[in-house]
Amino acid sequence: MAEVQFVVFRLADEEYGAQIHNIQEIIRPEEPTKVPNNPDFIEGVINHRGEIVPVLDLKKRFRLGNADYDRESRFIVAEVGEKKVAFVVDEVTEILRVDSEQIGEPPEMTKINKDYITGVIKMEKGLVILLDLSKVLTVEESDILENLQ
Repeated sequence: MAEVQFVVFRLADEEYGAQIHNIQEIIRPEEPTKVPNNPDFIEGVINHRGEIVPVLDLKKRFRLGNADYDRESRFIVAEVGEKKVAFVVDEVTEILRVDSEQIGEPPEMTKINKDYITGVIKMEKGLVILLDLSKVLTVEESDILENLQ
């Protein structure tokens, strides 16, 4: 019975979670510098603490629409492989601690590719879909990000 922590965030009208150990920090969004000839879900790059960090729009990546840069939006800065990536989310809603036994199998019908989904947590307010941020990118897309840094 191990306890696991997740950062819970909203994309469109659904809640998602990512394990906290992969996440370095959560910051307010800033306007990324556009970099031409990249997949549309790569918004550009930011200078974060002296490091060039690609900004990835998870809503575009999952075909849920475009990121809304509003007061609630946040960048989740996470380690993906050997690099940092800033993921744009609509809102960070909570830090959740759950027993690993509370994590269920991913549902058959979701709006995003099951390669990214590690499980679900049933909450009173609905489901939290758990994502593996390290699997959001294909090998080719990871190579593109590597060249941005």
